[in-house]
Amino acid sequence: MTLRPLALAVLTGVAAQGCVAYNEQCTALVENPTERIAFIAQDIYLDRPNARHAANALGQVVADAFVDAFSTTSAPADLAVLNGGALRSEGICGQSRTTLRKGSLTNGGLHEIMLFENLVVAVDVTEPEVIAMFEHSLERLVSTGNQISSPAGQFLQVSKEVSFEADCSKAPGTRLTSLTIKGVAVPLPMGNTTRKWRVAASAFVFGGGDGYSMLVAPAKDPDRNPAQAQRFGGVDSNVAADYLRRTFNADAASGVKLDGGRAKLNNCAVPGPPTG
Repeated sequence: MTLRPLALAVLTGVAAQGCVAYNEQCTALVENPTERIAFIAQDIYLDRPNARHAANALGQVVADAFVDAFSTTSAPADLAVLNGGALRSEGICGQSRTTLRKGSLTNGGLHEIMLFENLVVAVDVTEPEVIAMFEHSLERLVSTGNQISSPAGQFLQVSKEVSFEADCSKAPGTRLTSLTIKGVAVPLPMGNTTRKWRVAASAFVFGGGDGYSMLVAPAKDPDRNPAQAQRFGGVDSNVAADYLRRTFNADAASGVKLDGGRAKLNNCAVPGPPTG
């Protein structure tokens, strides 16, 4: 499986754009915008603090979709991450969507939330690089008692293969206190230098977006087996929509909800519901 020219361009820095422009005609972003693709079991907040400073149910499911996209390939992903900045509340035509209400999620609704058309890519990443990735994810979180004023898009939502703990009272770069991948406890702070994990993420992140510079070299290295997801052209929103249809579209009781066991943020400020 090889990368399309666009993905290669993004990963090598030839093209800085990993997204499409906002829809200026106020028309649907997909042909079937009213199609129900999933049930939502609980309200999901999409404002910046809740997407970028806390675990987010939709972000978790999108990360799961990235892993699923490689499940039938010769090199399945071990884990996946989604930068919180990929979840948008702006909507189209000035109609914000700070809360995804319990009930039905439509195809058009998902594509408004995932406005960027980033390609989904998997790369072999060393364990120390994975640790550096997670430390970067935690750098901009603020500790308890401080206001979450400008949360950074770098905070990672993680797939179900991952659980981690962090401590915001510690200095940035030393905040990751526990990390488990597929049942394997990763030794901190250095990790196992001989072990690699196959990580799925957007080409934007592997291109160094949101400050993920530690992933740029691995994504360019042919020996790290970079590969683009093939389903639905490898586009993140389409990959996520397909996974949601197959996994969360049966009934409301089994709809999308937060998995509280993936991320435990200690001594970190907790965002409240959106005010707008």
